[in-house]
Amino acid sequence: MKKGKFLLAGLAVSGFAAAASFFIPAAFAQKSLLPAGKKETTIRNLTKETVRYTIQRLMRDQQAIVRYLKPDALDHWPCESPLDVEFDRNGRPTSYRLECGLPYTFRYDESDLLDLYSGSHGLFGVADLAPFVPTPMAVVEKMLELGSVDKDDILYDLGCGDGRIVIAAARKFGTRGVGIDLDPQRIEESRRAAKEAGVDGGLEFRLQDVMKADIRRATVVTLYLLPESNALLRPLLEEQLKPGTLVVSHNYSIPGWEDKEVNYVTLQDGTGQDHTIFVYKR
Repeated sequence: MKKGKFLLAGLAVSGFAAAASFFIPAAFAQKSLLPAGKKETTIRNLTKETVRYTIQRLMRDQQAIVRYLKPDALDHWPCESPLDVEFDRNGRPTSYRLECGLPYTFRYDESDLLDLYSGSHGLFGVADLAPFVPTPMAVVEKMLELGSVDKDDILYDLGCGDGRIVIAAARKFGTRGVGIDLDPQRIEESRRAAKEAGVDGGLEFRLQDVMKADIRRATVVTLYLLPESNALLRPLLEEQLKPGTLVVSHNYSIPGWEDKEVNYVTLQDGTGQDHTIFVYKR
């Protein structure tokens, strides 16, 4: 696949395709899950070299800021508006306008040239299912309650982020769990947090494309993805989950599963932000 071309599978989606995986160069936009007024753009370096780039937030910076990003490092840029980024690609200045609130990654393209890509994990041929946005703990607790999670369950969190949902279930109920995410940093954070909480023995964190995962053992599944991503994930849920398995989705419904919806709750977190939780029975 040539850079700049990607498969949409009939939908414009900040996630992945059910039929084929794809990647998104930085020139193409995603959707953001971050609350208004609390956005940041992240830029990660997955190359073997220090990357020099300049960045200018259109509503904040009078002039471009020069940054030197070391390998495996991550820059955080709080923002309210688009950001202009420029870096050197094969001896030529290259510019992109980035959307505020989304993750981006420096890595090498198929010609081993530096480029900037939309998404946080940097895996070739696989795009982000959704940007990483931590679920507030009040919402985590409610999701576990609505999922009727107990010690006999095997909880799968698809797009697990920092692992907080399966870790909370393990701490509170002794639940076994599996967290799956494409971002190596998130998986590392999850494993470290589980060990610090003393529950790592019953949990597994996989660096994996969810669409290639085996989730047949799940008795409860949790999601915090985009609605388009939920739609693309639905065939996997239908194929692999046993009848009666509960699927608990934060903020976004699963299109086509209206007849499987068994509960719907709206609550506020500690900041007054509204959250919706959808519960489905496979």
